[in-house]
Amino acid sequence: MNKRSLAMLTVASMAVLANLAGAEPQPQSRNKGSGDLYQKLNSLQEIIRLVNENYVDPVEWDQVMQSAFDGLLESLDPHSSYIPKEQFESMNEQFIGKFQGIGIEFDVLDNWITVIAPVAGSPSEEVGLRPGDKIVRINGESAYKFTRIQVMQSLRGEKGTSVLITLRRPGVEKDFDVTIVRDDIPIYSVLAAFMIDEKTGYLLVSRFSSTTADEVESALDKLEGQGMTQLLLDLRNNGGGYMEEAIKILDMFIAVTDTLVFTRGRQAMMNRVHMSHSQGSHPNYPIIALINRGSASASEIVAGALQDLDRGLVVGETSFGKGLVQRQWRLSDGSALRVTVGRYYTPSGRTIQRPYDSGSQQYYRDLYSRSDDQATIDSIKATLPKYKTRSGRTVYGGGGIFPDVRIPFKLNLSDESIALINRTDRLFFRYAEILSTNLAGRFDNVEDFIERYRMHDADRDKMISWVESQGEIVDPDAFAADWSYIENQVARQVAGLLWDREALYRVWLEKDNQVQEAINLFGQARSLAGL
Repeated sequence: MNKRSLAMLTVASMAVLANLAGAEPQPQSRNKGSGDLYQKLNSLQEIIRLVNENYVDPVEWDQVMQSAFDGLLESLDPHSSYIPKEQFESMNEQFIGKFQGIGIEFDVLDNWITVIAPVAGSPSEEVGLRPGDKIVRINGESAYKFTRIQVMQSLRGEKGTSVLITLRRPGVEKDFDVTIVRDDIPIYSVLAAFMIDEKTGYLLVSRFSSTTADEVESALDKLEGQGMTQLLLDLRNNGGGYMEEAIKILDMFIAVTDTLVFTRGRQAMMNRVHMSHSQGSHPNYPIIALINRGSASASEIVAGALQDLDRGLVVGETSFGKGLVQRQWRLSDGSALRVTVGRYYTPSGRTIQRPYDSGSQQYYRDLYSRSDDQATIDSIKATLPKYKTRSGRTVYGGGGIFPDVRIPFKLNLSDESIALINRTDRLFFRYAEILSTNLAGRFDNVEDFIERYRMHDADRDKMISWVESQGEIVDPDAFAADWSYIENQVARQVAGLLWDREALYRVWLEKDNQVQEAINLFGQARSLAGL
């Protein structure tokens, strides 16, 4: 750090001190001694000066201050955070709902940029890019061994600008050029919306971004037009996002005036009650919300309200347990600060936030090491405060959303199969590319594919041979024992390659035990909602 930088940091510290000295004291801080904080800031300024002048080696101050920011915020709670400038835009894209570029989901496989799927409605879809296409040149320059960062730098750009890409397509003899004009690329929250059977609609929501409520509204209109009379709302692994979008979605289903969620915080502006508008823009059909330990924040707001208001049956596994509300400030250097400013509460008055007294590392470790067996769940519930739903059912606060019906996810695979599935080079996707070339045109649609496509013992042996040709040692017994799941893994990738992302999910659900068991619970959901 040079003298100018140190002087700027000193001035910044003095400004903080001045702001604290001139600020009106908050009621909760009066007995803490604001003078202590003033002294600590003076000490911090001294520490920085002494380290800068005397430390044995030159100090990487960007790294040091990043650690200081992280340490400060981590001591508050697990969800307050500092976001460096270089990370802010990519993180913010997830929730703003769009960026500018050509619109592909991709990976770098065998050192080539490989299209996993074109984004629906994007320029890539319009010009006919397909899953499995390999981008071998960009504007005439080889794209061999491009990193993911290089791919984004080359393919993203301002709306209206163009990029020339050269494609290598399975089944096409020669590489060919395509010019794509960049545009706004939507980032969709609704990954799938289709009919599982003649009356059950399936809706998969991956996040709560600025466009989620509009996407859900359109998806529901589509499903209702196809005859949907009951809805399976899949919120598994939905990490949350904008609370306002969750409230809008709840308002679509609630046909009475009632509380959807309320918040409480240190500042009066955080003390708000969000009510339904008693219109319920969609029919009063039974709803099942599917959750797991990856369902957090806004997805827990939706599940908690459906449960408290007896509007939907919540099934699956206990959710994450994030009941804190963050506010984000953009800082002058382009970085951002997210600070917890309140807690949210479900209609019954419960907060679902898990304890974090033991620190952030233990907080996350507890989530993924916890047992979801019934005995453990019962012992946890015995320690938690009880609340009542509108019909008098007992629900629990302080430990996430506990499902009304527990359905553990069943995935008993060998370590060898798990290693194959999780390989970063998408081994099963690459094998599906080979199969899809031979299967093209043999099925009328994805329903026909689900009904008729099967991989037999000979197909399994061929796949083992191919996997071994990629440098893997295969245990034939383990492969055979896990074949049902492996076959589905490959078949769903084939469906995605032959049709689209939604087809992939339709095949996937055939082996999803939580979905298959949930379908049989709509009688309970109907009774719960008084239908």
